[in-house]
Parts: sequence; C-alpha cells; structure tokens
Amino acid sequence: MDLLSDNDVGNQTDDTLNVSGGIIISWFISVVTVVGNSLVILAFITEKSLRSNPANLFILNLSVADFLIGAFSFPLSILKLMFGYWPFGEGVRKMSLIINYTACAVSVYGIILISLDRYWMLKLKLKYRQFQTTKRVTVMILVSWAVPFYTLSILFWENFRGEQTIDYSKEECGKELKESTSYSLVNLFVYFVIPLTIIIYLNIYVFKEIRHRTRTNPLSITAFSTQRNEAISSMRRHRKAAVTLAVLLSAFIICWTPFCTVLFLSSVSDYSPDKIVYSVLLYLLWSNSAINPFLYALTNLKIRDVFFKFLHLKCFK
Repeated sequence: MDLLSDNDVGNQTDDTLNVSGGIIISWFISVVTVVGNSLVILAFITEKSLRSNPANLFILNLSVADFLIGAFSFPLSILKLMFGYWPFGEGVRKMSLIINYTACAVSVYGIILISLDRYWMLKLKLKYRQFQTTKRVTVMILVSWAVPFYTLSILFWENFRGEQTIDYSKEECGKELKESTSYSLVNLFVYFVIPLTIIIYLNIYVFKEIRHRTRTNPLSITAFSTQRNEAISSMRRHRKAAVTLAVLLSAFIICWTPFCTVLFLSSVSDYSPDKIVYSVLLYLLWSNSAINPFLYALTNLKIRDVFFKFLHLKCFK
C-alpha cells in the first residue's frame, strides 16, 4: 500500500479547499444570476410602462436567456464538479448542453438586438416609432432563438461520429464536443467573433452619430422653447442609451474573451487547458448573465424600483 507524504497530503488539502471555494463562489454567482434576471422579468410583469415600449422586449428576451444560464448551466456544471463526474446520464447530459448552447447564443444575440435597436433609433429618427413595432420585435426575438437550432445535432452526435465513444457517467462534461475541431470553431464564430464584430460596428455608429448631433448644440435652436427642450431631452436619451450599450459591450468582452481565446487555441493547436482553468473561464463567461440584470437596474428607473422593492437595497433607489 502506498503511503502519502506530508507534501502529498498538503497538496490534496489545498486542492480540496480550492475546489470547495470555487463551488461556493459558483453557487453564489448562480443564485445571483437567477435572482437578478427573475427581478427583471418580474419588472416586465408588474410594470405596464415597460411593456408599452416594444424595444424593451429585447431586454426581457435577454433576461430570459440569462435566467436559463443561471438556472441550468451553472447548477448542473457545479454538481458535476462536486461529484467529480457526470451523475445524471446521457439524456440529461445532452439536454443540458442544448439548453446551455442555445441560451448562450440567445444571450449574445440579445445584445446584438439591443444595439441594432439603438442603431435604428438614430438612423430612422422620426420614422422609428412606426418601424419598430411589437410584431417586428417579436419576429426578431423568435429568429434569435431559431438561429442556434443546429445545437439539436447534439442529440445525434454518435450517429455523426459513427460510434459511441463517451461514457456519460464518467467522462468529462463536453469532451464529445471538444474533440471536434470543426464544431468548436463553428461555435467560436457563431457565439463570439461574428456577434462581437456586429456589436462593435453598431456601437461605433451610435457613438459617432451622437457625437455629431452633440456638436449641433440644441441650445442654439432659436425656435420655440418646446422644440429646444425636446431636442435636449432626445439627446439625453441617446447619450444614456449609448452609455448602456458601452457597458453591456464591455461586460461581454471581459467575460467572453478569455474563454473564447482558450477555445480557439485548443482548436488549432495541441494546447489543452487545465481543468480548473477551463472551469474558471467558463464560469467567467456565464457570469456575464449575472451582470446584465444589474446593468438594467442602474440604467432603467422602473427596473431599478423593482430591485429596490424586493431586495430592499437603497443603492438601487
């Protein structure tokens, strides 16, 4: 029988503490994600004024996707980390992957839709209200959920590979997908590269347009004071929207870039990240779903009031 040295015992103790600490932090982020996005959804249920603006449905859609990440992706991954293996079998395994991939895609596309809405608001000007109808917004949201439809191929993964290579009770979560370079690269472009390019382009246009309009000082309008006040109010709304977009984009880049970089390197080279590093970066990516609802609370008075009412936090009042 092998005997463990003091160093071995110490290393195992440190590893156990690290895993335990990671599990506690992960559960905390999961709970924050679920609660935060639940409050945003609750705000739409209780506040008629939020529902009256079709564009606000983009925020609701993003919150639903982020809620799914907090309610399913985080807990199932944490339980796997706690058990040390996947304990729920093949069916739950595949459905969890489909939910995770779909929710992450819709979350990213939700940021695109919000950016696109601001782009149209500035581009169309007075025609915006007639253009951005509830029907149009609903169709765009449904399309965003339909785009990641290809993730259903996970159900038939073994048929595509021609063999059953994964023991779902023991193997590492995601191994059957990480073995496929093409699948990883497709996900990288669908979930990160293409969306990031679109979002950056839309935000650059929004900022340039707002800066251009700012140079045309509304205070110089010599017509009716009502017209001047409307111009000032409109400019303030656009600036506030631009700030919100900038914060959403920054949070997205910070949370997603590390994991996507590692995914790219592991797909095109022999680089293989440590399990702990991979988990930390994945949880950082999912943490974007915990940050988003608090960004809404800081920039939207109605959502902020709901947060304050149910959490009794003066910082949101």
